[in-house]
Amino acid sequence: MLADRVNHKDWIVVTDGGRALVMRNDGDAQAIPPTRDLGTDKPGRTHASVGPGRASMEPTDFHQQAEDRLMAEVAADLAEDLRQQNFSALVVAAAPTALGALRKAMSDELRKAVVAEIPKDFTNMNLVKLGVALSHALEAA
Repeated sequence: MLADRVNHKDWIVVTDGGRALVMRNDGDAQAIPPTRDLGTDKPGRTHASVGPGRASMEPTDFHQQAEDRLMAEVAADLAEDLRQQNFSALVVAAAPTALGALRKAMSDELRKAVVAEIPKDFTNMNLVKLGVALSHALEAA
């Protein structure tokens, strides 16, 4: 069971980059609005230094920027909670792209507190199914 693998003071973060749930006695979820609500931007253009040619630039991905900001915010909040000794170990279950963004945003101290990483999106499960799925994932790890 999950209780056998996760100690009393440990926290579990479940995220997909669009929302994050920190599991302890109380939880917290945040949502990122759809891309259409975040803004619009025409792809950039550039002129070649020689000749009449033009090249297009990759369009701005507002959704990815919002996910990266959320992961940076989650990492900062977790680092502060770790400094305040609210937890001693952390299990991270995240969609692979969100896990990468979260890793980038983690401080060295927070990275050391991570005892398990599960590269899977569990955010659409209810809490009962989530507990079972996390237990199975931790047993397999």
